[in-house]
Amino acid sequence: MANLISGVILAGGSNRRMGGSMKALLQLDGKRFIERQLEELSKLCSEIIIVANQPELFEPFLSNQQVDVRIIRDLNPGKGPLAGLQAAMAKARYDELWVVACDMPFASAAAAQLLLELRRDRNRAECEIALPLIAGRLQPLHAIYHRSCKSIIDQLLDEECYRMMALIKLASSAVGEESLFVQQEIPLNFIVNVNEPADLEKLQL
Repeated sequence: MANLISGVILAGGSNRRMGGSMKALLQLDGKRFIERQLEELSKLCSEIIIVANQPELFEPFLSNQQVDVRIIRDLNPGKGPLAGLQAAMAKARYDELWVVACDMPFASAAAAQLLLELRRDRNRAECEIALPLIAGRLQPLHAIYHRSCKSIIDQLLDEECYRMMALIKLASSAVGEESLFVQQEIPLNFIVNVNEPADLEKLQL
Protein backbone atom coordinates (compact mmCIF):
# COMPACT_ATOMS: atom_id res chain seq x y z
CA MET A 1 0.00 0.00 0.00
CA ALA A 2 1.35 3.41 -0.96
CA ASN A 3 2.27 5.94 1.71
CA LEU A 4 1.53 9.65 1.64
CA ILE A 5 5.05 10.24 0.39
CA SER A 6 6.49 11.61 -2.84
CA GLY A 7 8.99 9.62 -4.87
CA VAL A 8 11.70 11.63 -6.61
CA ILE A 9 13.98 10.51 -9.45
CA LEU A 10 16.85 12.92 -10.05
CA ALA A 11 17.57 12.80 -13.78
CA GLY A 12 18.91 16.25 -14.54
CA GLY A 13 22.62 15.48 -14.76
CA SER A 14 24.91 16.10 -17.71
CA ASN A 15 25.87 12.40 -18.11
CA ARG A 16 29.40 13.37 -19.17
CA ARG A 17 30.99 10.18 -17.82
CA MET A 18 28.54 8.12 -19.88
CA GLY A 19 29.62 9.91 -23.05
CA GLY A 20 26.46 11.98 -23.04
CA SER A 21 24.10 8.98 -22.93
CA MET A 22 21.16 9.63 -20.59
CA LYS A 23 21.78 7.29 -17.67
CA ALA A 24 18.08 7.00 -16.83
CA LEU A 25 17.50 5.46 -20.27
CA LEU A 26 20.21 2.80 -20.01
CA GLN A 27 18.98 -0.78 -20.14
CA LEU A 28 19.59 -3.69 -17.78
CA ASP A 29 17.92 -7.08 -18.22
CA GLY A 30 15.64 -5.68 -20.91
CA LYS A 31 14.35 -2.74 -18.87
CA ARG A 32 15.45 0.86 -18.87
CA PHE A 33 16.61 2.24 -15.54
CA ILE A 34 13.70 4.69 -15.47
CA GLU A 35 11.21 1.85 -15.94
CA ARG A 36 12.78 -0.16 -13.13
CA GLN A 37 12.68 2.85 -10.82
CA LEU A 38 9.11 3.87 -11.63
CA GLU A 39 8.01 0.32 -10.88
CA GLU A 40 9.85 0.26 -7.55
CA LEU A 41 8.92 3.75 -6.36
CA SER A 42 5.24 3.12 -7.11
CA LYS A 43 5.27 0.36 -4.47
CA LEU A 44 5.81 2.94 -1.73
CA CYS A 45 4.87 6.39 -3.03
CA SER A 46 1.59 8.12 -3.83
CA GLU A 47 3.19 10.28 -6.51
CA ILE A 48 6.48 10.30 -8.40
CA ILE A 49 8.37 13.35 -9.60
CA ILE A 50 11.06 13.06 -12.26
CA VAL A 51 13.41 16.05 -12.13
CA ALA A 52 14.76 16.36 -15.66
CA ASN A 53 15.82 19.17 -17.97
CA GLN A 54 14.92 17.14 -21.08
CA PRO A 55 11.35 16.17 -20.20
CA GLU A 56 10.56 14.99 -23.72
CA LEU A 57 12.84 11.98 -23.16
CA PHE A 58 10.68 10.77 -20.28
CA GLU A 59 7.18 11.46 -21.53
CA PRO A 60 6.88 8.04 -23.22
CA PHE A 61 7.18 6.40 -19.79
CA LEU A 62 4.34 8.30 -18.12
CA SER A 63 1.43 6.25 -19.40
CA ASN A 64 0.11 3.15 -17.63
CA GLN A 65 1.72 4.05 -14.31
CA GLN A 66 0.11 2.95 -11.04
CA VAL A 67 0.57 6.39 -9.48
CA ASP A 68 0.64 9.96 -10.74
CA VAL A 69 3.99 10.76 -12.38
CA ARG A 70 5.08 14.31 -13.18
CA ILE A 71 8.18 15.75 -14.81
CA ILE A 72 9.60 19.02 -13.54
CA ARG A 73 12.70 21.04 -14.34
CA ASP A 74 15.48 22.18 -12.02
CA LEU A 75 15.08 25.65 -10.57
CA ASN A 76 18.88 25.93 -10.74
CA PRO A 77 19.99 23.85 -13.76
CA GLY A 78 23.49 22.43 -13.75
CA LYS A 79 23.90 22.66 -9.97
CA GLY A 80 23.71 18.95 -9.21
CA PRO A 81 21.39 16.75 -7.14
CA LEU A 82 20.97 19.34 -4.40
CA ALA A 83 19.27 21.63 -6.91
CA GLY A 84 17.13 18.73 -8.11
CA LEU A 85 16.03 18.09 -4.54
CA GLN A 86 15.19 21.77 -4.13
CA ALA A 87 12.95 21.66 -7.22
CA ALA A 88 11.23 18.49 -6.05
CA MET A 89 10.51 19.90 -2.60
CA ALA A 90 8.97 22.98 -4.17
CA LYS A 91 6.51 20.86 -6.18
CA ALA A 92 5.93 17.74 -4.06
CA ARG A 93 2.45 17.15 -2.66
CA TYR A 94 3.77 15.49 0.47
CA ASP A 95 6.27 16.50 3.13
CA GLU A 96 8.31 13.29 2.92
CA LEU A 97 10.28 12.41 -0.21
CA TRP A 98 12.03 9.20 -1.15
CA VAL A 99 14.86 10.43 -3.37
CA VAL A 100 16.91 8.28 -5.76
CA ALA A 101 19.47 9.11 -8.42
CA CYS A 102 18.48 8.00 -11.92
CA ASP A 103 21.62 5.87 -12.27
CA MET A 104 20.63 3.43 -9.49
CA PRO A 105 18.95 0.46 -11.22
CA PHE A 106 18.34 -1.51 -8.01
CA ALA A 107 16.44 1.13 -6.03
CA SER A 108 14.59 -0.73 -3.28
CA ALA A 109 11.15 0.02 -1.85
CA ALA A 110 11.92 -2.35 1.03
CA ALA A 111 15.05 -0.38 1.91
CA ALA A 112 13.17 2.90 1.59
CA GLN A 113 10.40 1.62 3.89
CA LEU A 114 12.97 0.89 6.60
CA LEU A 115 14.42 4.38 6.21
CA LEU A 116 10.94 5.90 6.36
CA GLU A 117 10.26 4.07 9.63
CA LEU A 118 13.62 5.21 10.95
CA ARG A 119 12.84 8.86 10.23
CA ARG A 120 9.40 8.54 11.84
CA ASP A 121 10.68 6.70 14.92
CA ARG A 122 8.54 7.87 17.86
CA ASN A 123 11.21 6.98 20.39
CA ARG A 124 13.13 10.10 19.47
CA ALA A 125 12.53 13.43 17.79
CA GLU A 126 11.81 13.04 14.10
CA CYS A 127 14.81 13.63 11.88
CA GLU A 128 14.78 15.59 8.65
CA ILE A 129 16.73 12.93 6.76
CA ALA A 130 17.13 9.16 6.99
CA LEU A 131 19.88 7.66 4.88
CA PRO A 132 21.82 4.38 4.66
CA LEU A 133 25.38 3.77 5.74
CA ILE A 134 26.69 0.95 3.55
CA ALA A 135 30.31 -0.22 3.36
CA GLY A 136 31.29 2.71 5.56
CA ARG A 137 29.77 5.35 3.27
CA LEU A 138 26.65 7.45 3.67
CA GLN A 139 24.30 7.22 0.68
CA PRO A 140 22.35 10.51 0.30
CA LEU A 141 20.94 9.57 -3.11
CA HIS A 142 18.80 6.67 -1.87
CA ALA A 143 17.30 8.37 1.16
CA ILE A 144 14.23 9.86 2.80
CA TYR A 145 14.01 13.65 3.14
CA HIS A 146 11.49 15.85 4.92
CA ARG A 147 10.50 19.14 3.35
CA SER A 148 11.57 20.92 6.54
CA CYS A 149 15.18 20.88 5.34
CA LYS A 150 14.36 22.91 2.22
CA SER A 151 15.46 26.15 3.91
CA ILE A 152 18.92 24.64 4.41
CA ILE A 153 19.03 23.60 0.74
CA ASP A 154 18.02 27.10 -0.36
CA GLN A 155 20.75 28.60 1.81
CA LEU A 156 23.43 26.24 0.50
CA LEU A 157 22.53 26.96 -3.12
CA ASP A 158 22.48 30.69 -2.44
CA GLU A 159 26.00 30.29 -1.09
CA GLU A 160 26.99 28.33 -4.20
CA CYS A 161 27.56 25.18 -2.17
CA TYR A 162 26.30 22.22 -4.22
CA ARG A 163 27.38 19.22 -2.16
CA MET A 164 24.76 16.83 -0.82
CA MET A 165 27.00 16.04 2.15
CA ALA A 166 26.86 19.70 3.20
CA LEU A 167 23.11 19.25 3.64
CA ILE A 168 23.61 16.02 5.60
CA LYS A 169 25.98 17.82 7.99
CA LEU A 170 23.58 20.71 8.63
CA ALA A 171 20.26 18.82 8.87
CA SER A 172 19.22 16.37 11.57
CA SER A 173 19.81 12.87 10.23
CA ALA A 174 19.07 9.28 11.17
CA VAL A 175 21.46 6.69 9.80
CA GLY A 176 20.38 3.21 8.74
CA GLU A 177 23.33 0.94 9.49
CA GLU A 178 24.21 -1.83 7.05
CA SER A 179 23.16 -4.44 9.62
CA LEU A 180 19.61 -3.07 9.58
CA PHE A 181 19.16 -4.05 5.95
CA VAL A 182 21.01 -7.34 6.32
CA GLN A 183 18.72 -8.38 9.19
CA GLN A 184 15.70 -7.78 6.95
CA GLU A 185 17.37 -9.72 4.10
CA ILE A 186 17.34 -6.66 1.86
CA PRO A 187 20.08 -6.89 -0.80
CA LEU A 188 22.61 -4.09 -0.40
CA ASN A 189 22.84 -3.51 -4.15
CA PHE A 190 20.20 -0.79 -3.88
CA ILE A 191 23.09 1.67 -3.48
CA VAL A 192 24.81 0.60 -6.73
CA ASN A 193 25.07 3.41 -9.24
CA VAL A 194 26.25 3.47 -12.85
CA ASN A 195 28.59 6.36 -13.59
CA GLU A 196 30.38 5.15 -16.70
CA PRO A 197 30.15 2.40 -19.36
CA ALA A 198 32.43 0.05 -17.38
CA ASP A 199 29.98 0.10 -14.46
CA LEU A 200 27.16 -1.03 -16.72
CA GLU A 201 29.28 -3.72 -18.28
CA LYS A 202 29.98 -5.21 -14.85
CA LEU A 203 26.26 -5.46 -14.13
CA GLN A 204 25.61 -7.14 -17.47
CA LEU A 205 28.14 -9.95 -16.92
